[in-house]
Amino acid sequence: MSGSIDLNDYLDSPRDLVFLSEEQLAALRWEDVAAFQLEAARRKLARQAKRIPALGRKLGDRDPLACQSIDDLIPFLYVDSDYKSYDKSYLENRQFDKLTRWLDGFTSCDLSGVDMNGCENLTQWCERLYEQADIFVCHSSGTSGTLSFVPRSRIDRELIVDAMARANLGLFDSGKGNEDVFFFTMSPRYIYRVPQVVYDGLEEKYLQNPVISPFDQFISPEMTIAMNRLRRAAETDTMDECLRDPVVAAYAEDVNRFGEEAPQRLHTWLENIRNNYLGKSIYFMGTFEHAWDITRSFQAEGISAAFGPDSVFAVFGGVKKGTVLPDDWRQQFKEAMGTDKIVTAWGMSELATGAANECIEGMYHFNVHTIPFVLDPQTGKPLPRQGTQTGQLAALELVSEDCWGGIITGDRGTVHWDKVCKCGLNNGPLLELSIERL
Repeated sequence: MSGSIDLNDYLDSPRDLVFLSEEQLAALRWEDVAAFQLEAARRKLARQAKRIPALGRKLGDRDPLACQSIDDLIPFLYVDSDYKSYDKSYLENRQFDKLTRWLDGFTSCDLSGVDMNGCENLTQWCERLYEQADIFVCHSSGTSGTLSFVPRSRIDRELIVDAMARANLGLFDSGKGNEDVFFFTMSPRYIYRVPQVVYDGLEEKYLQNPVISPFDQFISPEMTIAMNRLRRAAETDTMDECLRDPVVAAYAEDVNRFGEEAPQRLHTWLENIRNNYLGKSIYFMGTFEHAWDITRSFQAEGISAAFGPDSVFAVFGGVKKGTVLPDDWRQQFKEAMGTDKIVTAWGMSELATGAANECIEGMYHFNVHTIPFVLDPQTGKPLPRQGTQTGQLAALELVSEDCWGGIITGDRGTVHWDKVCKCGLNNGPLLELSIERL
């Protein structure tokens, strides 16, 4: 795909925007993008409200064409608790048929034929949805102690993977024939979360080599719940009460063993890298803390330029409390790893392809197919779409085929609506990296 484009050609197929080149994106005028986003969103709202019950209830008898501005779309965004709005008794009483009917409200796919007879736990629930309806349930990290569930169809899962591969053409453009690219992650290889969608899709379509993770065991939804509840109990000195929780009681031993074995797993993983992958082209996905730990490990052993110069480190999260990075940390990282390609993004499970990507100037640029909002955290009212605004972040993603993609997040951030970034990418709203939870 090359040359100038007419955004009107994408009004009914905004998912194709994922495959535009950087040159095409840079040539877009943001005035045209904003006009496109409003019309594409109105069309998507009209279409998806008929297919997704939860969205249909939000729309009611209102006319999508009555949305005359982007801010008129805000009443139709989910809040971040909607994906965990199920009755908690469904889990306690093993009423997974009712949990399925609840989930059915958030997808255009028909889940009514999935048999939940005899389903005993969340893991089996996820397995049956995948096996019988080809729906991959992506649960959240569960830091609050309650998991949210987002149903991802195959077409949406493929889009997530294609978008990631498209953003890293230097590594993945040759697809399954590229036997010299290796994907490393510090996340569990098997887990009902978005990373597994990425791992599975890359292995099926783009990578000849399997994803390499130090955590090859399956981390179940139940174990995720137990991990977070135990962590919160340790922080709040409520461990006795926490251990009376049936899920925690059943998985506490597994959680403890997982934590105790983590240092040895990491040691083995690093040893594998040192012995077998130095000089290779790699794509790394993990927290910045993980990437920095690897940097220091290589420095201690006198290893420099460890990987191919086209290698990419996709990192998220910050560093552990109390950790202080040297002013020249990026230079140290580059010397140890052999690449300075560190990429970060702002997004969440509710958004298929992520909302914004970091540029070389240290700003997040919103994707053309993602509409950002900044709200007053107290009133929920939109702040002006001009100047510099700090408030509650929200986004409407236009590309998902079977989910709505509109969410009011629990994040606070600062958006520059009119600032021109020095990186040279297309003009448009910029999001500062300093995002925090409300």
